[in-house]
Amino acid sequence: MPINTILLPLCLALMMLVVGSGLEPGHFRPLWHKPKAALSGLLAQLLLLPALAWLLIVLFKLHGALAIGLLLVAAAPGGATSNLFSHLARGDVALSVALTACMGLLAPFWMPWAVQLQLGWLGSSAAFKLSLQQSVMQLLLVTALPLLLGMLWRHMAKSWVSRHEQHLKRFALLVLLLMISALVAGNLPALSTGATLQAAMLVTLLAMMALLMGFLFARLLRLDTTQARTLSFETGVQNAGIAMLVAFSQLQLPEAGMVALLYGLLMNIPALLALLAFSRSTSQ
Repeated sequence: MPINTILLPLCLALMMLVVGSGLEPGHFRPLWHKPKAALSGLLAQLLLLPALAWLLIVLFKLHGALAIGLLLVAAAPGGATSNLFSHLARGDVALSVALTACMGLLAPFWMPWAVQLQLGWLGSSAAFKLSLQQSVMQLLLVTALPLLLGMLWRHMAKSWVSRHEQHLKRFALLVLLLMISALVAGNLPALSTGATLQAAMLVTLLAMMALLMGFLFARLLRLDTTQARTLSFETGVQNAGIAMLVAFSQLQLPEAGMVALLYGLLMNIPALLALLAFSRSTSQ
């Protein structure tokens, strides 16, 4: 389907280009200036979140597209909106940006391998339609390369990019809305099944668990409150677009892609509740 194989990668690449245009090499400094916090954030996304997804899979005896959708979400990198939530919650924004950018660059290499491995654990017959090398290359072209090109664009035309930064963000938002609308319209049969309500409940529960456990994980490692808030959002706010790309284009499982789409929409509800809780804690 052209929506899944052409429009989705193009929209995702455009959004990653805009994200990259807001980054500079200095944004990666917290990765080595705050190594404990950075390593904790990476472990939370690479290991803690998949463990939570597996907890739900085992607890509710999930299988098929629903289980695969949760695994895809858990293997995806953090979403750029986590930076906004960290800012509003008075978290460590520099750390949030560094973790988001780092995971965005790691995703093309990590995600195909991690998903392929976990599909075997799940005992699923689903398989990548491309080889592992081709899957990595496609994700590189759609995610990491536009991100780096965006950084290069900012470096070469910093004045222009800075002046039009708000317009670029609005453009990225419009692209996101276009992508969501097209995916919903093109995959209505998958959304009209009785499993949609169950999927909505599960992705909301996963987001709630991720936000809570990300915070508790940071506090267990004795990170300060601002860093713990950042890890909460970095663990719970995921880039559902990349999970959808893998589901639609590489696995050709639109039902699993719809699970990722639901996560991208519904994760904002517990994230806003977490923001409210953090704000009340700060005021007190």
